[in-house]
Amino acid sequence: MKKITFLLYFIPLFSFSQIDLGPVLTSGLDDAQKFASSYLNPGFNAVAFNLSNGWYSSAKAKGLGSFEIAIIGNVSFTSSSQQSFELNTNDYNFLQFSDGSSIKNVANVLGENDPNINAMVVYTDDNGNQQSVGFELPQGLSKNGINFVPSAMLQANVGLIFGTEAIIRALPEFSTSDSKARFYGFGLKNEFTNWIPGAEILPIKIAGIVNYSNFVGRFGLDETPLVTGEGQRINTRLDTWAFDLILSTNLPVINFYAGGGYVTANSRYALEGEYEITTGPNSGEVIVDPIRGTTNIDGFRATLGTRLSLGVFKLFADYSFQEFNTVSVGMGFGI
Repeated sequence: MKKITFLLYFIPLFSFSQIDLGPVLTSGLDDAQKFASSYLNPGFNAVAFNLSNGWYSSAKAKGLGSFEIAIIGNVSFTSSSQQSFELNTNDYNFLQFSDGSSIKNVANVLGENDPNINAMVVYTDDNGNQQSVGFELPQGLSKNGINFVPSAMLQANVGLIFGTEAIIRALPEFSTSDSKARFYGFGLKNEFTNWIPGAEILPIKIAGIVNYSNFVGRFGLDETPLVTGEGQRINTRLDTWAFDLILSTNLPVINFYAGGGYVTANSRYALEGEYEITTGPNSGEVIVDPIRGTTNIDGFRATLGTRLSLGVFKLFADYSFQEFNTVSVGMGFGI
């Protein structure tokens, strides 16, 4: 088996968490699938909420042909309760804790096992003798002192007709000899201040916005002694939609904005390639494309922020209250 180099955030602000799922795979497909789902899904949830942020800093729509280009960074914070899951060995076929306990909170991809948690695969061999294979459960981002999930991207806003504004954000494709990742997103904002009687005389703007984000990654895996094979990799895809209602002030220099909305996402991942199990109850078996999983994510959020306009230069920052609370900051220029 190899260690998963699992990309949770995007170029240039990204970090890697080394994840060793090989020993869990030795306990069989059912155990590995169950563990992988509980371990990986919180990371997808955090990324989904992260990518849905920083799309707006005003309810005011740009005029036809006006534009703004910005660099935006998001940081989503992870609490201790979001960094672990309860593992009950009674739900597994062969996986047990080395100390004999049956239930423990263990780290997911966002967390840390401190101290290390030792587990083992317990099985009966062909001669009727009980055998075991011991290993440490994998760590997550918090092991490296990282209790947040960041992202960074380029974004362009262009004014269209009828109070509509188009938004595009993306990063160039990132690739190495065995890994590849890409990210893009698009959105539409529509200001409807003038639709509300009397609102046009107030120093406020009101708008609605919808945005979509897509992240696709393929990451090579590092070998471990327990599982060998060829073409081992993990493929991931995350599709996120967000819908928000925005209210902002309409002043010359400093403005404030607030938003409320709903985030929904779908993630898919697959452990692909050939995996030859060298120990455990399935020793000698070659498994092809052993693990696949999906998860659906949704939740409400509220955002508060401020924007500073200095001629063509713009600075903004906001904070979103959601499942993974997120700070967004941006710097751009436009007319």
